[in-house]
Amino acid sequence: MSSWTRELDEAAVLATSRGWWHELLFYLLCGLAAIPTSFLVFSTVFINATPEHWCALHPRIEKLGIEDQLIRNLTVPGHHGVFESCRAHNIDPDDFFAIYNQTFGGIGDSEMNEGTTDLLIRVINSSKSKEPSECKHGWKFSTDLYKNTLVTEYSLVCNKDWLPRTANTLFWVGSIVGNPFFGWVSDRYGRRPTILLMIFLLVPITIATSFPGNYLTYIVLRIIGGLFFPAMYQLPLILALELMPPAKRTNAGIVIGMLFGSGMCILSLIAYLLREWFYLSLATTLPFILTYSYFWLIPESPRWLVGRGRIADAEKVLRNIARRNGITLPCGFLLDLHKRIKEEEEIEIFSNGQLKSFTRSYDLEVDANKDFNKDVFLENDILKDDKTGEEKEVVIDETENISICNEVKRTSIELESHEMETPNMVQTDPFLKVQINSLRRKSKQFVNKIFSNEDDDDDLDENKVMYEQHSENDCEASPLDLFRYRNIRKKFLILTFNWVSVGIAYNGLSYNTTNLGVNDYLAFFIGGIVELPSYVIAWHCIEKYGRRWVFFGFMIIGGIACLSCGLVPEDLPWVTLTLAMLGRLSAAASFAVFYVQVGELLPTVLRAQAMGAASFISGVGLLACPYIVSLGVIRKWVPLIIIGTLSVAAGFASLFLPETLNHPLPQTLGDGENFGRNFKILSCVERDKKY
Repeated sequence: MSSWTRELDEAAVLATSRGWWHELLFYLLCGLAAIPTSFLVFSTVFINATPEHWCALHPRIEKLGIEDQLIRNLTVPGHHGVFESCRAHNIDPDDFFAIYNQTFGGIGDSEMNEGTTDLLIRVINSSKSKEPSECKHGWKFSTDLYKNTLVTEYSLVCNKDWLPRTANTLFWVGSIVGNPFFGWVSDRYGRRPTILLMIFLLVPITIATSFPGNYLTYIVLRIIGGLFFPAMYQLPLILALELMPPAKRTNAGIVIGMLFGSGMCILSLIAYLLREWFYLSLATTLPFILTYSYFWLIPESPRWLVGRGRIADAEKVLRNIARRNGITLPCGFLLDLHKRIKEEEEIEIFSNGQLKSFTRSYDLEVDANKDFNKDVFLENDILKDDKTGEEKEVVIDETENISICNEVKRTSIELESHEMETPNMVQTDPFLKVQINSLRRKSKQFVNKIFSNEDDDDDLDENKVMYEQHSENDCEASPLDLFRYRNIRKKFLILTFNWVSVGIAYNGLSYNTTNLGVNDYLAFFIGGIVELPSYVIAWHCIEKYGRRWVFFGFMIIGGIACLSCGLVPEDLPWVTLTLAMLGRLSAAASFAVFYVQVGELLPTVLRAQAMGAASFISGVGLLACPYIVSLGVIRKWVPLIIIGTLSVAAGFASLFLPETLNHPLPQTLGDGENFGRNFKILSCVERDKKY
């Protein structure tokens, strides 16, 4: 078929029918997407943690070594064991030491014992102010959970408590900018160079956050680090999806999710053992210098190469994977697959009594009331020989070499010109068009040459001309195509809303662990642990019941669990924790299902850009996460009510998306527009559909 979807699926099956290399490559990509990103996003839960704190005494009084608990009980206002953090009764040091010297006389500080405690209480009560006031001498921080954090080091409490929240918010601002950019770079220059570029830049930036000097520098470094998330999560996932055969695509989202949850458990254990922000920061960044080795490990996506018309290069990637698996694939096997599949579909067409060529019979309806202009299909391409400077006219045969991608692009231009009634919309100078395309191709070749580590294959070079005759002629798509086609637009908007909702649910529940009334390390570890069974459950469910109904079920269960927290009294924290963890389990499973679903609904030529655009909008929603969590100071269940409401809404919205199980990945814009046009909301998965 002209979009090469079936050919690539069958080629992937042939290249991975046995051996271990593709399995190793799969887990390397999943690990790259999960472990570094889990540390990048959630290490701030501990690095920016705010321990219990209260107003400190004057330094002269602090030198006496009076017990913290005694000072808090006598100077800090509180009710039922809960003390204020930003106000205390001030103790004047001159008055204190005047009364102290009169009371204790010649007793030295080293001679003070429990018998003197009553006298010390009398001294403090006699010298403290009648009304509490703001802290004048800084704060004392509890060391029960944390030896130090950035909050304790820079005293980011009370009138500065907004700075840690702002740092977290600005991290997501970075992701809003970076994700669409890297999505565009990935679709234009390839998956491999984009992933390598992110690795080479991200590792030194994250290491630098361990040496900020001041908190403003730390915020700037976190913003720069945010540029690479969630692109660093999505692009290895996309590459894994596009490399693996159809039967293993489901595994990508699930395995990445399980590794992400494992990364969170590892993070909580490291934080518990170290308890100092500096060593924790180094421990969660330095090991990823090893990811530089990916330069020699990961290949380019064959689907991306075919989408760019580089079919010979796509075959080279598949043959290399097969060779490392101990499989020998003949040179030209991909073209042979293409010819065989094309002949089979031509036979099927003629058996139905339709005397049409294969290419013209492929359904690419963009507008049911608009016929394609046949003259466009007979247009000749003007090519210029770089050596002789002579222009050569190559007539493209209609039934053999017409690209579906060109058909879509030319039709969209025709539709725009029809709607706008502007004749200047179509470029009429073919020589100028070739010059522009040549410059663009040279820039892409330069980037690919920098990041290429593959040996030349002379056999493939000899057959490159033959491959190019069957290629898609550099099929490109822009983000505007998301809104040009009605079905693609509908799916994109629903996916974007679901992304916002599941993102707020997952990240909100992750950051909300400090509001659950239990140990921070324990709550975070439990949150990571409950994710692991959620991915196993999701893995089995989506293979049997499909994507949309499983996503619906998990989002509804998680939403109801979070909403139920509003009915639990605050003196029962373990009940709230249990419901919140059920919500966390459901949100994690939903995220795993969602990443599989979004990758399968969007066409290859637009997949990374579309995911980047949806993630951009989702990132705007995630800016509210720190402030939603901060509402827990009002009532601990307020953030959970907001999260539960969004989860239920996203669950019902997912029913308006088509099922993707047992369907091929859409390759072109035409594939994406046609897929799921006429599905029914209450429909279930189609069993073992052949394509």
